[in-house]
Amino acid sequence: MKNIFRIIIPIILIVVFVVLHIIDKVNWKATDYLSFGMIVLTYFYVIFTWEMLQRIETQNYLEKRPYIIADFHKEREVLKIYIENIGKTPAKNVKVEIQPDILTFQGKSLNQTLFEKPIQFFPPGKKVKTAINSRNTFFKEVENRSYQIKIFYEDVATNKEFSEEIDIDLDHYIHDKPALLVP
Repeated sequence: MKNIFRIIIPIILIVVFVVLHIIDKVNWKATDYLSFGMIVLTYFYVIFTWEMLQRIETQNYLEKRPYIIADFHKEREVLKIYIENIGKTPAKNVKVEIQPDILTFQGKSLNQTLFEKPIQFFPPGKKVKTAINSRNTFFKEVENRSYQIKIFYEDVATNKEFSEEIDIDLDHYIHDKPALLVP
């Protein structure tokens, strides 16, 4: 719809100009032609400026909005999962789901314990992490190491809802060598 209006107004102006020129009831001077051309150019300048401002506003919001991510990492031979807000603004009502569910070293489900209730407020830079199991035990007990993590959250400022889907395959941790401790 917006694109139609961008084209319709110049077409109407050109049609009016051509009709007035054809019926020859208006005595056109060189300055009239220049003035008409300036009207058309000014119209396009206004349209392009408006679109540029819209893009800048969108980019500004995308730069400042919350971004919640989830990933696994190995810390001293313990496999952990973490959720972090890497955005510049807080998020609220953060809900995380992992499929298939993961059992921790205590035999508890992550979806039914840590991620059972939404996190009401998640400020920028906050990181929630929990141990899953030792790396060796995890890879001995778990055959399917491909996970899908779904994260649902809202922006505190605008109440806009976001959802992220992250597919992670943990097979690359199987051959990960333990770090050597150098004194």
